[in-house]
Amino acid sequence: MTESPSLTIRSLTNGNMTADKALRIGQILGLSHRSVCVGTDTNPSSGMIKNSFISGLLSVGADVNDAGIMPAPAVALASGNSDCMAMVGEPDEYGAVSRISVMNSDGSVFTKEQLRQLIVDGERDVPLPKYKEVGTIRPCDSVAEDYRRTMCAKYRVKNTPLILDCGCGSTSVCAPQIMASIGADLTAVNAQFDPLYCPRPPGVGIDDVSGLSDIIDPELGSIGIALNGDGTRLALFDEDGRYVAPESILALILLYLKPSSAVIPLHASALVDDAFRDLIGERVSSAAESHPGRQIIRADDDLESITAAMKKNNADMGAMTDGTFIFSDVSMCPDAINAAAILTKMSEDNCIRDLLASFPRYIVLKESVQCPGRVELFDRKLNENLNEIPKDDVWEIEGGRVGMAGGWFAVSKNTDSPEQIDITAEAKDRAYAVSMMEFAKDIVRSCS
Repeated sequence: MTESPSLTIRSLTNGNMTADKALRIGQILGLSHRSVCVGTDTNPSSGMIKNSFISGLLSVGADVNDAGIMPAPAVALASGNSDCMAMVGEPDEYGAVSRISVMNSDGSVFTKEQLRQLIVDGERDVPLPKYKEVGTIRPCDSVAEDYRRTMCAKYRVKNTPLILDCGCGSTSVCAPQIMASIGADLTAVNAQFDPLYCPRPPGVGIDDVSGLSDIIDPELGSIGIALNGDGTRLALFDEDGRYVAPESILALILLYLKPSSAVIPLHASALVDDAFRDLIGERVSSAAESHPGRQIIRADDDLESITAAMKKNNADMGAMTDGTFIFSDVSMCPDAINAAAILTKMSEDNCIRDLLASFPRYIVLKESVQCPGRVELFDRKLNENLNEIPKDDVWEIEGGRVGMAGGWFAVSKNTDSPEQIDITAEAKDRAYAVSMMEFAKDIVRSCS
């Protein structure tokens, strides 16, 4: 084997993923991470992208722990002895070529700074190793079983009915076994992994999983859960086959787990706050008791911000508004199978339908205000004006969100129009919501 040419790479991903790009990403990652745990979903292109990616890792001397076709949370649990992990797959639409998601060994996504450093590393002129120094592949055969044991140690139910739709994705290799092992009376749907058969889109939006509602029989008292392609997000249907909004799912989990600390998106509904503070759902039969000193932490509604806030505050759990849930006692990877086990356990002693019916209804108002001027000056004035609000009326000011006794309002920049400011107000009472909206608009106008 002749000596390989030097490696010079300028970009990680631009446009659609290709086998050539996957090779280069593997080379970049392998320069600084000498051991990588790799998992894939069942997308038809995942095998091609994975093989190219692994070839790139091996070509620079990095070792690969191959988890095979496996959901992301199971791969995260198996990555403890690796420098990092990578998932090949994740597209939530038909016809998309698999992407590569790079994560730390605890399952948290790489930050923008980490990705920037990878590109810097890829700019180095590094000679590739000779054939005796290329990396090695080690198959990981116990990933599904190790994950199953972890879930079984956390949850046990007694013949609780559950309909589980795996969408023929990678969750098929362990999710049905886990739910059956913890004691669920399981009906598994689309539970064989098949890259050529697509019973539904791999996402978990209401249009993606609507077919599950037709299977649920109200007389059986079974909930329905649909998992996305890599086991990072879920959808829930109550005992009547009605789709449950993601924020309502988060409220249910908070009511049941009663975590000492949780990271939630900055603009999450007041329903989530009320659930965390035990202001609703007094009839919930829970495995935990509330205790003083509990803390709710807010972050932007993206995975990097949520996981960063969880690490900074040592939070028990985090969530987004799209059906993503993270439980730090297992890993920092979004874990829909864990969330499914919690919801199944919760439904053992609670009727999800009745709990949802007892939730209060909130009035949400949204408006936009034109606010020309320098961004930094607006930010400074906004912070000054928010901090001048009488403290008797406010229980929380964080970012652009102001929590008040009867609701909350938030001020944020419009991502498409820099001179447009979006305002959201939410309250149980419409008059209160309108008054908060007018108050917020006055604050914004005073900053222009």
